[in-house]
Amino acid sequence: MDVTKIKGFLKAAHVVAGNRQYTGRFTCHNVQWAGEGEGALATFTITAAELADAAESSLLWTDQDVQRGMRPDVSPRPARELSVGAGYPDTRSYIFDADKADDITEKLLRADQVFLSPLIWNLRPGHFEAYFDPSSSSIYLYAGRLYLPDSHHRQQAIIKAVREYRDSPATYPGFSEMVEFTVELYFLSRENEGNYFFDKNQRPKPTANSKAYDLTTTDDLSMLAKKVIEKSKALNGNVNRVTDRLTARNPQVMTLSTLREMMKDLATNESLDSTELEGLGQVAASFYDLLAEVRPELGVIETARRKEIRERSISDAAVMMHGYASLMSLYNSSLSDVGARVARQQWKGKLERFSSGFQYRFGDWRGDLFEKNNPLWQKLGVVKPSRKSQRLTVVNTGGARAECGRVLRQLVASPMNVKDLTFLAS
Repeated sequence: MDVTKIKGFLKAAHVVAGNRQYTGRFTCHNVQWAGEGEGALATFTITAAELADAAESSLLWTDQDVQRGMRPDVSPRPARELSVGAGYPDTRSYIFDADKADDITEKLLRADQVFLSPLIWNLRPGHFEAYFDPSSSSIYLYAGRLYLPDSHHRQQAIIKAVREYRDSPATYPGFSEMVEFTVELYFLSRENEGNYFFDKNQRPKPTANSKAYDLTTTDDLSMLAKKVIEKSKALNGNVNRVTDRLTARNPQVMTLSTLREMMKDLATNESLDSTELEGLGQVAASFYDLLAEVRPELGVIETARRKEIRERSISDAAVMMHGYASLMSLYNSSLSDVGARVARQQWKGKLERFSSGFQYRFGDWRGDLFEKNNPLWQKLGVVKPSRKSQRLTVVNTGGARAECGRVLRQLVASPMNVKDLTFLAS
């Protein structure tokens, strides 16, 4: 196999004194190869001691933008790349399950049977220097970082077990530093590390959808959602791309997984070419920014203000985002029918009926359409009283989403003087 097709592999080894072959900072022994070029995979075996020493030498790293990531409510943003040798990431700033890693460490130290192979490493082409010696089937790493696109918890646990054993060998008589693990060494670009994470963590089991969608470049609806964020003033920096929940500390208006679902209303199918991604991204961004002009809380606001809005309104609730999405396709049709300038003017007028100053009525109630206590929403099952506190909580079911879409579509189709909402309750 010609490994020099992978950018970073040298045609000849470095040498040291006496013209001896230099084995570098780390050696992967008895390597077996599969695949070609950047699709190549090298597998080999290491001991727990070798893994710990590689970490101590600052060879092993995680890139949190293509891992589980940083917590969305942390400011200023913490470091993106972390040395594995520094130990567990700070869970106040990063998504990391320390209890999960500790549980693996304890099992290792007790010599319980644990299935941790394969461990995953990656060398990014063009960002490392190495030589493959065919005579010994060894890779000599001279420069570069070994990234962990996956198995971060397992590797941290093994490293911690070795450190604790070295501090007090007599305490852990059943543990051995010579326990072996298989390593799969990939040669992926940073972008494809994200795709690897998506395939390994999103497809087989539930990881935070928003983070998985943020990493992938193979899911077109995710790519469209990210294109909308890029083009929209109101959404830029205003979407939680790490977790699928918005807590009281999240000032973001929605999650990436919600925005991706919204794109299903706009895209005719889930396979889009680059032209469609660009065009539909501009349509969705333009429409959302029009909405945010009418409802400023849909744009970037401070955490305290976001919390206040969520307590009394459903204007920025996930269920209502699907209602807005149902209008995007109508807006897109208007662009085709009358052109961008006219469509934009028409929709600015239509959306005015959603402003907080536009007063509706339903029986004895008067107020802003999106108030939680608007009886229409309880009638339609979009909000319901909590059993314990009787506070109104928002429902985000398929039926509730459909009702939000129906209400908004009927209102934009109605004359501006229609303010009695009872006709929408049937």
